[in-house]
Amino acid sequence: MPNAPRDPVQFDLRRWLRHLGRGLRRRCPHCGSAGLFRRWMVMERNCPGCHLILDRNEPDYFLGSYVVNFVTAEFVIALGTLGAVLWTWPDVPWNGIKWTLIALMIPVPILFYPVAKTFWLAIDLTLRPPTFADFDGHGENDPSPEARLPGSS
Repeated sequence: MPNAPRDPVQFDLRRWLRHLGRGLRRRCPHCGSAGLFRRWMVMERNCPGCHLILDRNEPDYFLGSYVVNFVTAEFVIALGTLGAVLWTWPDVPWNGIKWTLIALMIPVPILFYPVAKTFWLAIDLTLRPPTFADFDGHGENDPSPEARLPGSS
């Protein structure tokens, strides 16, 4: 059956690449909507397009984006060092390389921070596909106690 629906838990390379591409553009990996950030470092609670809860209702969800941001900053420093050494070999200006890379240590993580958050969300959505509980607007996500009472509207 070529038109049979795919199992959402099964890894799909096209879906993964689509999620990562959207995440790298600071868009919702699930639907592609923009407007996930109020300010450069402040993310909305949910996606304005599909209402996906962006922190997946986990208090320590930011740790994944922290790791992505940290690894990216270290990768930029390592590649910068390697590139500068190869570019200037055999007379490598070690002091110039050191101070240039020290100067990059501060802005790179700040500039990449929003991308790291949406990129981590893309990775997480690929590994753990969303369920109804991951979207705002359903009764199970309503924080008011009245919404959880049977028979209340």
